[in-house]
Amino acid sequence: MNIVEKLKNTDYEHKAFIIFLCVHLIVWSAIGLIRTILPTDALEGIYWGSLGDFGTPKHPPFAGWVTYCVYVLFKSDFSIYFVSQAFVIGGFYYIYKLGRIFLDENRAMLSVILLEGCWVYSYITGYYGFNPDVILLFLLPLLTYVFYRCMTESRNIDWINLGLIVGICFLNKYQTILILIPMFIWALMFKREVFKNKMFYVSVIIAYLLFAPHLHWMIKYDFFPLMYFEGELGSSSWLNHIKAPLMLIFMQICAVAGTLLIFGLLKFKQKSPFKLGENLDKEKTWMLVLFYFFPVVVTTVMVAFGGATRFRWGFEFLYLTAIMLFYLFPTKEISKDDFRFSLRFAYVIMLIVFLSLGTLLAVEKNYRSRYPVTQIYSDMNKIWAKEYNTPLKYFGGYIEWTLPLTIYGKDHQQIILDTNGYKNPWIDEQDLKKSGIIIIGRDEEHIYDDTQKACPYLDESYEIIPIPYSFKVKNAFGQERQYDIFYHIVPPMNK
Repeated sequence: MNIVEKLKNTDYEHKAFIIFLCVHLIVWSAIGLIRTILPTDALEGIYWGSLGDFGTPKHPPFAGWVTYCVYVLFKSDFSIYFVSQAFVIGGFYYIYKLGRIFLDENRAMLSVILLEGCWVYSYITGYYGFNPDVILLFLLPLLTYVFYRCMTESRNIDWINLGLIVGICFLNKYQTILILIPMFIWALMFKREVFKNKMFYVSVIIAYLLFAPHLHWMIKYDFFPLMYFEGELGSSSWLNHIKAPLMLIFMQICAVAGTLLIFGLLKFKQKSPFKLGENLDKEKTWMLVLFYFFPVVVTTVMVAFGGATRFRWGFEFLYLTAIMLFYLFPTKEISKDDFRFSLRFAYVIMLIVFLSLGTLLAVEKNYRSRYPVTQIYSDMNKIWAKEYNTPLKYFGGYIEWTLPLTIYGKDHQQIILDTNGYKNPWIDEQDLKKSGIIIIGRDEEHIYDDTQKACPYLDESYEIIPIPYSFKVKNAFGQERQYDIFYHIVPPMNK
């Protein structure tokens, strides 16, 4: 029986679910094509992956490896947007599999569909493209599902898979620890016998062996990527220690507002009371509560101590939102009409977010999405060629202006990424000194700072001269915005 015949024999709910996944994949892969360059996160990933190292200035190396391999293999911006949504769809599959542990078939499918109202799966992945957070949208549901299989079936292959997934998760982002701790707590509460299982320790060893090369790299370079996170949390105002955690909680609620809306409308349609379910399974309830709230609470505490936050923090841990709603606040049996009702609102939210983001990307005159790479790359090479007969090999300064030049430029110059004052592991200082570099900065003050960071070999007598440079960014309708910036040339130094 071929795929067409199988679909003909499939009931409405399953057909609608498959079509929804396909529509989501197409819509949120295509939205990025409104841009003229990839998002900064994706450009960073391509560059980090090209270095072939076991670490980056911000994150472990896995996301960079994936981004670089995809970009080199397909040589198109669309491939990055597509692989981003492919990871999302993979995450949806395992959210559905998790849903079947807690819920019946229709509610499990709706647990995925309702996540269209969670903007991490639409606006965030559409605007920011591909990064470690997107990979976690796949890895975390997969990790949770395999963990549950280990706790209930305890097959050797499940333990091996768990070790592999945990290792990959840590190679992707350090925040994985925020889901491993509640897993450990839950196992202590309900499945202490697993700690006597030799396969548990085999799993730990596998995870460690995968992570070990990055750990060795971290030790070698004094854990400098952690300085990036420390810098993100820094605050000079005591008031921010109050505002930041409140803002984080507010953004978490906003992120799932669409999901809550669809669920609330479904409950209203069914005239189903919004109250906690009766006779809930203790083990399953604690799993949902621990896995969902522990990462949010810990992140909120860190933000309170640090006094700063990013609005995207914690979004990757929201994958259990709809499952938890259906499980803790049961609805009546989901009829075909109920399913269609919920699906319709999910599509409405998808359309609203798509039109909003599409309009934003089309009308904005922002260098992050419409950077005139060809003009600036040509100008910088001409400026260099007027002074020196050697090729321009290095860019430094503001990475959102240098990354596009090195990724899209034909010579793919190396760039100086901020390493928080640590020695740059990827740049040969002697070669940099011999070759010279162009520093591009937002203003004169940044030119001085960026030049000193990029070229620590310069002595105090060296004179830094910021030179003004302007470029224009056009939106999809031809409207322009001018950016006035500065650059500085550090010449080749043979001695």
